[in-house]
Amino acid sequence: MSETLHALVERAAERHPDRPAVISPDATLSYRALLDLSARWAGALAAAGVRPGDRVGLYQPKSPTGVAQLIGILRAGAAYVPVDPNAPPDRAFHVFDHAEVVAVLAAGRPRDALLARGAELGRPAPAPPDPELVAQNGLSAPALALAGDELAYILYTSGSTGAPKGVAITHAQSLAFVHAATPVFEATEQDVFCSHAPFNFDLSIIDLFCAFSAGAAVSLIPEKWLSFPAKISSWIEDSGITVWNSVPSALIQLTARGALEKRNLEHLRLIMFAGEPYPVKQLRRLVAAFPKATLMNVYGQTEANSSTYYVACELPEEDAAVLPIGQTFPGYRVLVLGDDGAEITADGAEGELYVCGGAVACGYYKDPERTSKAFVLHPLRPESGEIVYKTGDRVTFDREGDLVFRGRQDAAVKVRGFRVELQELETQASAVPGVDEAAVIAVPHEAEGHQLHLFVSSGEDADALRPALEKRITEKLPPYMRPASITVQQAALPKTGTGKIDKHRLSPPP
Repeated sequence: MSETLHALVERAAERHPDRPAVISPDATLSYRALLDLSARWAGALAAAGVRPGDRVGLYQPKSPTGVAQLIGILRAGAAYVPVDPNAPPDRAFHVFDHAEVVAVLAAGRPRDALLARGAELGRPAPAPPDPELVAQNGLSAPALALAGDELAYILYTSGSTGAPKGVAITHAQSLAFVHAATPVFEATEQDVFCSHAPFNFDLSIIDLFCAFSAGAAVSLIPEKWLSFPAKISSWIEDSGITVWNSVPSALIQLTARGALEKRNLEHLRLIMFAGEPYPVKQLRRLVAAFPKATLMNVYGQTEANSSTYYVACELPEEDAAVLPIGQTFPGYRVLVLGDDGAEITADGAEGELYVCGGAVACGYYKDPERTSKAFVLHPLRPESGEIVYKTGDRVTFDREGDLVFRGRQDAAVKVRGFRVELQELETQASAVPGVDEAAVIAVPHEAEGHQLHLFVSSGEDADALRPALEKRITEKLPPYMRPASITVQQAALPKTGTGKIDKHRLSPPP
């Protein structure tokens, strides 16, 4: 039998069956209990008609039972298709229809919303087996023999066309990342990984499977706590979290409003952040709050898991500097091509990043057109037949040979004929004292091509902060990069379900 993701749980249960596997405020599962409950769910799914190669949806808040269900889906030979529990039911229906799921495991408010919306649409919403009945009476099923190229999960991400796209990942592709990254994290069975991200976000692969690979525990942070940093910091202390993994905005809120001075968090040894750039000014606050922890910038795409990392031993002196994304994980290879198609290997020149290796996904589910554009033959060695991922990310190498993220290939806009990367304006605004978050949107403009609109969140007075922003931007950026408007608000900027700033919900002032 080829290695599988659920085999990680089986091996950990053999080594130390009574150690905690999943911790939550409501319940804890040992590895023995997780293995037993996941086997029961595999049996229940098989009895309900789920067959190897099928897809099964997940639409519920995180819980130990939900983790057991996820593992049970894999044990049944199926692939799990998670949807953010805070996503509207219409989006869930769209994802499940597109993935052709044969069953959905839903619970709590998402399940109620799914059933209600299904009734409105005149279509049945799936009614999963009752978790308590499965726990008591479910038929335990052994893990099925699977090939490594069997689908393990499909993660749906925002698509440029407005419809989500499903990134299809096999067991072998996911394990290529897990086995490369777990030693880099120096994970052991003594660790407790936090689970901050929802299971539809690729950060959850680290949280779950790197933890299970090491035989460590996973501590679930409930979605309802995400707006209450003080509750999260208390949970970090109480559950003994040693490895943190989240988007930067979550850590920014934790350091600003987490009441860290009241906690003993010395056991937190590794803090990873991913998904978006972390402003250096805010990183200084993180270092001050956790001086003994290792800080790691983890970079990647759902389409290739996480591909590079950078250990931030020293921070840049300039607040507007950009932290490198570093070097590849073992087993990964990257390629940087300039606009002329030539390979870039030295400091200075900018090009597009391609990711190579066994962790590259097999494509977008049921979307051959987008797959063919993003998953391409190796540009320099097409005769090899190797498929690599064309990321659309612009990068450079710094003097130390580390990769530095410069922006998205498709995030550039033209303003008065000049090419503008929105991230550059965001970085300069983030460096202004008092700014907590910054985001820029580009609005089409008949005369100028685009107009830029800057949004910042801050606890400072707006009238006092705006001149400082204007001064910094005027000093650091050419006239064509200056925003047409600056909106300062005390409330945090709107977020997506994965914690990133949701620019679709930002509108320029009238």
